[in-house]
Amino acid sequence: MKKITIFYADDDEDDLMLFNEAIEKISTDSESTIHLHLHKNGESLIENIKKNKQAQGFVFMDINMPFKSGFQLLEEIRKNPETKEFPVIMYSTSSNQDNIDKSQDLGANYYVVKPYEFNELLKIISDFIKINWENHKHDPKTFLYK
Repeated sequence: MKKITIFYADDDEDDLMLFNEAIEKISTDSESTIHLHLHKNGESLIENIKKNKQAQGFVFMDINMPFKSGFQLLEEIRKNPETKEFPVIMYSTSSNQDNIDKSQDLGANYYVVKPYEFNELLKIISDFIKINWENHKHDPKTFLYK
């Protein structure tokens, strides 16, 4: 059985709840074991990644959060030798090209605009769960997930 660890950082309670519901639904329909770590801000995110990372794990992270932005956290993740290769998906309501470009420049693996429909969220998460992150090669042409 495949084990997957997902870390999700977002300050919006509704987004956290919706993401958790999506993971529960996917877990019910999947043969994989999914461990979800929710964070309301990024203060403890990096330490939690170091402590709980799996080969098939990744981070979903909002950009606009209190204390530290998603950009600041992404920079910290990439500068830390223990987390620098860990997959990071920037997950934002913004489709602003500057945010997309900055995320790519800072080393995010993908950029996803938050969907409005639950089924679309299920598809997004399921698509990222299917990736074999150990052998995944980043393709700049598919950086913006659609």
